Amino acid sequence: MSIELDLPEFPYEEPVGWINCRQKPWNGVLVRVDQLPFKTGDQLTFEVTVCGDFPGQTPAATIQGVVNITADTTTVDFTIPWDGVLDSVTEGSITVSYTLTPADGSEPTTSQAAGVRYSRRQPGGAVCGPDH
Repeated sequence: MSIELDLPEFPYEEPVGWINCRQKPWNGVLVRVDQLPFKTGDQLTFEVTVCGDFPGQTPAATIQGVVNITADTTTVDFTIPWDGVLDSVTEGSITVSYTLTPADGSEPTTSQAAGVRYSRRQPGGAVCGPDH
């Protein structure tokens, strides 16, 4: 039985549609899938692309992250890592989709992609990072 998948969310985007220095991306960027009936044994595979432009035509880094569901829940979080991913661009975009592989063996389902603009450039032109 396949369920309708919701878009992944960026719960700390601020302003809406943006991830910037305020979110301290060097600590990772949280992606959340919420309000779905995940069961113990389900698996979510997140596909993340960080691009050097918006709307995402020039990929700079990609990563796949797997979250194994260990208890029935309605919320699954994944943190996009800094090293080799978020640190790969100063300004651009982040696009995320995920595939739900149900524990019951039914057909995997893939979500549509969600995206945000991404910038580590501060108002004065400096670039933020873990050291500044």
